[in-house]
Amino acid sequence: MYGENSSHLRHALGVLAREHRIQQRLGGKGTHTVPETTTVEEREELGKQIRRYRQCVLAWSLQGVGAANPRINLEGTTGRSRGPVEELRYRLTEALSASSAELAHGEELITEQPFATVESWRQAARAAVLGEHDLSGGAGPVGLSEQQRMTVLKDAADIVRGLVALDRRYEGVPGWERLLNQGRLGRAAEACAAHAGCDEADYTVDQLGWRPIPRPMDGPAMPGLAGVLQAQYKLLLHLIELPDARSLRVVMDSQRVVAHEAATRIGDVEPELAARWIIRMQTYRRLVQETRDLGGILGKPDAASQGAIAAGRAEKLGREPLTDTNQLRQLDRIFSHIDERVCAAVEHGIKERLYFLRVPFPRVDDRSPGMVKGLRHRYVPITSPVQTDVLSIVRHELRPAPIKPAPPRGAAQSRLDFEAALRHRPGDPHPPMAL
Repeated sequence: MYGENSSHLRHALGVLAREHRIQQRLGGKGTHTVPETTTVEEREELGKQIRRYRQCVLAWSLQGVGAANPRINLEGTTGRSRGPVEELRYRLTEALSASSAELAHGEELITEQPFATVESWRQAARAAVLGEHDLSGGAGPVGLSEQQRMTVLKDAADIVRGLVALDRRYEGVPGWERLLNQGRLGRAAEACAAHAGCDEADYTVDQLGWRPIPRPMDGPAMPGLAGVLQAQYKLLLHLIELPDARSLRVVMDSQRVVAHEAATRIGDVEPELAARWIIRMQTYRRLVQETRDLGGILGKPDAASQGAIAAGRAEKLGREPLTDTNQLRQLDRIFSHIDERVCAAVEHGIKERLYFLRVPFPRVDDRSPGMVKGLRHRYVPITSPVQTDVLSIVRHELRPAPIKPAPPRGAAQSRLDFEAALRHRPGDPHPPMAL
């Protein structure tokens, strides 16, 4: 996630910002009690390695500025016509293009370094490389609100401020290459940080970003309610793909059964959950009735089998009341996720005309098999004048209430700690930094 990777990046750069006497930390000459342990050539190689790590952090910062303002077009602009965000992006692009260092390769990112300073740079580069997936995924420009974009912009500007301060501190390292227009880059980062910091930060952006692909809970069926949770979770994964019309009806009926069986076995443990699940059961009962003439062959049929398994396990639960509060809360969360995906499937299927409504036609079907001939049927779009209440039930009764995201714990403290690290001077105490 964006919050986890950016927090690791700030923590690593915060540790570096509190370090001084860089040559000594790389094995150079120190006091009479700290002998020299590396040659000039070895420190030059360490400096090149640090620059490759720094290149990764610069690339992350440029991507962060781009995610905060994706409509920037720098072609034909000048220093007077560029705003704070455009100026920072221009200076970052300029610094990256002028640098002779390449991005750190995979082996450098996963190999622990013997020098603590180089190891901190490795940790920063590793977090930056992982964080690039966040800025191109859920934390990309499309999925961010205005306040979230300003928060990402402030984070990127603060990281650049830290890189500029470290660049000045590492000038004594043999073979060190300064950032192009270091002073202008630092001033652009300061101005951009002040611009983005005017509004109140929205740390819910830390919850966005790349997440690993969920894996099914394989293995034998678990006993009791745990087995129902296992089947429901597998059903949730199968609903990532659009089910066909028949499978959708089976899924709806399975959720009616699971909600009914779970609600009748809660007892007095969770009366609010029981009441909510009874309403859910009634909603799905109406949906099953309204979709009895639903048709459509496009889609995946896999969700139907998982829904039937979940309903079968729910019916086999013992008559003893369900008293495990944690499992009940987990089941309620899975109910909400399944309801949301069922709503999305219905909305998408109706909009794209993948689901149709079977309507009787006042003529005899001569082509039907058997001696007795029934009425003809035709399939019409659900949005036609001949329609059911499926869409209304899905939109106004089944769809779960939106969950207001909350910022993770420590989101604000991580940024305050990094701000304090940027203002750190020799002799100041070293408070622990929050991850």
